[in-house]
Amino acid sequence: MMDTKVTTVIVNSTKHGLTMKVGNRQCYAKLTSFKVGGEYKMQLDVNWTYQEFLVQDKFHSRNRVFINSDDCCNYERITIMETADGRFDMQRELREQFRTSCTPIEDEISSGLTPSTWNSWLCKFIHV
Repeated sequence: MMDTKVTTVIVNSTKHGLTMKVGNRQCYAKLTSFKVGGEYKMQLDVNWTYQEFLVQDKFHSRNRVFINSDDCCNYERITIMETADGRFDMQRELREQFRTSCTPIEDEISSGLTPSTWNSWLCKFIHV
């Protein structure tokens, strides 16, 4: 049986301690906290129900970002950072299988061939 669990590393590149909460809508429960420069390895099963993760400044709750379980399935690393105006933003790194699985299709496209698989359709949107 195939392992359906994935691990996503959430990195704190802000100047603040962060709190991560899990939930849906407006109902969240604390999951963990991590310090400046710290990271949290989150393991999810790709078959689990959709969830949202609220990551916010420990002391200024308005400064926050949302990560969802789909993000965790698609990205192996998510870095929380601050913009020039002090707001939080995210930098995401695709999982290896998403970075390399589209290469043959890109080669076909550049050679003038038109691929007709669902994967080619998906890759067109991933590499926009």
